[in-house]
Amino acid sequence: LMAALIIALGVLAGTALPAYASAPAPDQSTAGYEIKFMQSMIDHPQMAVMTATICLEEAVHDELRAMCEEIVATQSQEIDTMQMWLQEWYGISYEPAMSPSGMRTVERLAALEGEEFEFAFMEMMIRHHEGAIKEASRCLQRAYHEDLLSMCEAIIEAQQAEIEQMEAWLSEWYGL
Repeated sequence: LMAALIIALGVLAGTALPAYASAPAPDQSTAGYEIKFMQSMIDHPQMAVMTATICLEEAVHDELRAMCEEIVATQSQEIDTMQMWLQEWYGISYEPAMSPSGMRTVERLAALEGEEFEFAFMEMMIRHHEGAIKEASRCLQRAYHEDLLSMCEAIIEAQQAEIEQMEAWLSEWYGL
């Protein structure tokens, strides 16, 4: 009985969702995409914020520490903005969640210090940013809301610039 009730509520919520939203996407497919994208992009930057916070303590180079401050500020703002849009557009409250593999990555980085930390952090953050760029590029093809499209463009631009800067530092500081 409980399982049937949960299924019924899920079906009802899925069909009724746009009715609760103040400005949903015009079709269910696009609305579903936006919801999943924003939830994923709330979870994804949470790891960046956590590791960049560790970077503030462990970075050897002031330039990297400054970038980590920017990552914390920018990605925290992105999380807050997408949470607001999920609520305003779709009536959904969503809190960041991190996967077990993401938690292990954070724990591994937290165990490192100094140059070893910097090297591992930049390598991880480059891969992390590449994933975000890939998702944000899809967003440009599928999202409806102009604000979300603008954010996706900003994510691509900012994270590509950070990748290029970290690659330059890896080369300059660590000969890679």
